[in-house]
Amino acid sequence: MSGLERDDVPRLRDDLETKFQEDLEDAVLDASRWPDLIERAARSSGSAGALLLRTDRTGLDALCTQSLAEPARRYFEEGWHREDHRLRGLPTLRTRGVTVDLDFTSPDEIARLPYYQDLLGSCGLRWFAGVGFEVKGRLWCLSLQRTVAQGPYEAHEQQRLATLSPLLRRAGLLTLMVEKARLAGLNQAFDVIERAALVLDSEGKVLCWNAAFTALLGPDLKLVSGRLVAEDPEAARQLEALTRPCGRAPISAVVVARRDAEPVVVHVVPLVGPSRGLFAGGRTLLLCRVAGATPVPATSVLQAAYRLTPAEARLAQALSGGESLAEAASRFAIAAATARSQLKAIFAKTGATRQADLVRLVAGLAR
Repeated sequence: MSGLERDDVPRLRDDLETKFQEDLEDAVLDASRWPDLIERAARSSGSAGALLLRTDRTGLDALCTQSLAEPARRYFEEGWHREDHRLRGLPTLRTRGVTVDLDFTSPDEIARLPYYQDLLGSCGLRWFAGVGFEVKGRLWCLSLQRTVAQGPYEAHEQQRLATLSPLLRRAGLLTLMVEKARLAGLNQAFDVIERAALVLDSEGKVLCWNAAFTALLGPDLKLVSGRLVAEDPEAARQLEALTRPCGRAPISAVVVARRDAEPVVVHVVPLVGPSRGLFAGGRTLLLCRVAGATPVPATSVLQAAYRLTPAEARLAQALSGGESLAEAASRFAIAAATARSQLKAIFAKTGATRQADLVRLVAGLAR
């Protein structure tokens, strides 16, 4: 932890509150700016580093400055987050908006507790100020850290840090709204290509899903109390595994057997980067397809790819899905001659000479 043992770091800067509010506004518009935000918060508060995390969680969604990368790794991997002495400060964090070590710890305890001596001491750290804020009932903490040489956060500093709490609460709520809209848009995008999709949070609860997924729900695959469950025991076990708080999805696909229909294949796609969402907590995207079904793209894709009319695209989609020309004509209530005329136009525009060629072309677009 070279670079932490220094006593020349300035205290709270005069423009801390103003600059912090400007940075928060940028972070709301672009969630990828939150890591930059806590870096600047650490510098402006005269801290060695900072960590942003939910107080009731593991490190899945925590953000930290580069200077705290190693202490943060040890904090979670070695289990210190489960016996964090500073959790004593949560009541003060909720009521006052800020808490520091000496609110709940005596100097004698600091000198002997393993948390301070074994974890923090080995990393050159000692003093803490937590700025608390709630987002939809979840308590978050901007945890600022100082070295022994930098000294504790004094009373007048704590008062100024407390003014950041309502700013963080408002920015967190707005960011949550933006992230949820982004996840909903992701699901709607899959609706356009007629692909069933839903998003799980880090606790395995369903955040949102699209209309194509709703069509797959039934007695064998359903949503119960915000969770995706299956009647098939093996599929149920695998879906339950997605709720475990690990850093990556434990499986890549789940096959859900159904009694009166073909199985549903659920592909598991971990979300990364901005698509995940810091406050919305999106962790996993599930993409579903009925096993054995011929992949067929949306009619809008067929129109754009081959300049088909809406009627021609609809017929091409039906034929590629396995229907005969007569069956498609009957379903769309058109004369057989009209269907043959549309098929002739489809062949001319796609270059296909028979229905088997058309199926291969359209399936290629679906993949």
